Amino acid sequence: MLAAAALGLALWLVPTVVGESSRSSPSARSAQSTEAASLPSLPATARMPDEQLRATIVDLGDLVQGDPDAAGPETDEVLDNLRQVEVLGGGEQRSAAVVAHDAVGAAVADGGLAAAVGQQVQEVLAGVARPERLIDLVQTVGADPPAIGPAGPGLHDPLIALDHQVPADQTADRAAALLEDVRNAAEQGELSKAFADAALPTLQELADPGPHRALQDLLADAEQDPGAIGPASEEVLTSLRAIAELPVWPQGNEVAALLDLVRQDGQVTPTFREAVIPVLVPLAR
Repeated sequence: MLAAAALGLALWLVPTVVGESSRSSPSARSAQSTEAASLPSLPATARMPDEQLRATIVDLGDLVQGDPDAAGPETDEVLDNLRQVEVLGGGEQRSAAVVAHDAVGAAVADGGLAAAVGQQVQEVLAGVARPERLIDLVQTVGADPPAIGPAGPGLHDPLIALDHQVPADQTADRAAALLEDVRNAAEQGELSKAFADAALPTLQELADPGPHRALQDLLADAEQDPGAIGPASEEVLTSLRAIAELPVWPQGNEVAALLDLVRQDGQVTPTFREAVIPVLVPLAR
């Protein structure tokens, strides 16, 4: 009798305990749901940063619509920030992307956004913030210098000087000094990490003296034997001499124009074309 009663009590307790476990607190279920939240992989057709941003906005909007609490209580704010970034352009867009990137990191740290969602959104924003040329970096800082950190205002003039004033033979040294300044400021918390991550690759390329040395070697060879260049030898030599002296911004523009010329049929010899293009491409910055 006692055994039967104990067995009956045990059978009654099991579903009760299981039921209580399944009816866990809303906060616990919300935390589990948030941790599991993620966004779909970016479509293969979304190759450009603006396309990836649009796809992320759509996916995050769908996630919120399906379950407002799925990715965390700060998801709506993150979505609004992404939409604000999307409608901007140029330096303003890259600056806003840096600010939004930092805001996403803070939301994840505070538990307001699922970590997986935050990581995906930050990767997209990093692509939007990344400059193609030094002028893009200049415009990013110029849009709102304090937005990238307390050291932001102090970077604007040195970046402009590097892009528009420093002659080619001094570019690498000045870029190396600026690169060190950005690294130190980021390490000290004076610059946004998102901005530093966007800026450092560009400054590292400019700090490399190799492209300028290769240009000097090519120019010396071309001046010794102009006939090896081809029919456009005079125009090519004039352009190469200018490229060897100009600051980054006008240098890049001159490089683009010369690349168009040497790629045209009949303007230079095939041998010279093969030699000059690898030298010019790294200088289009």
